[in-house]
Amino acid sequence: MKQYKAGAALALALALAACGDTSPPAANNSGAQINVAVEGSDRLKALNPMNKRIGLLRAIQQSGMRCRGGVLTGAFQQQYQNLAMWVALCGDGKAYAVFIAPTDDVQVRDCTEHAQLGLPACRPVAPLPHDPQTPATAEPDLNLINSVNANLAGE
Repeated sequence: MKQYKAGAALALALALAACGDTSPPAANNSGAQINVAVEGSDRLKALNPMNKRIGLLRAIQQSGMRCRGGVLTGAFQQQYQNLAMWVALCGDGKAYAVFIAPTDDVQVRDCTEHAQLGLPACRPVAPLPHDPQTPATAEPDLNLINSVNANLAGE
């Protein structure tokens, strides 16, 4: 019977040793970011250029902000925390960051306020490609886009 108990104790010790380190993991302060799928952002990426501009304009307007002259161009810039960050340039010279959450909640921030809010800086945005379904009269003026981008780059 003593041999059985010794054998059982050895088997239990070996089984526990095979489990490896069972202590809780140390806090990971490496700053690694987990990118969460943001379906609203993916849907926006899939739109044609005109509807992309309309979608960004609606987000800006529904946040209570103004974008006179409409959205000239806009583009996904980066993931920020668990949000998709888009930048939209308006015909009145304003630039906004549109943050889309995985829940499709949206927050809009004026790009001029990002430094004081600790948010990533808005970067210049390339014009959207021409969409054959968009009438030529609805295409934004490239001179306006360049002007807004110059203001954005100078911030």
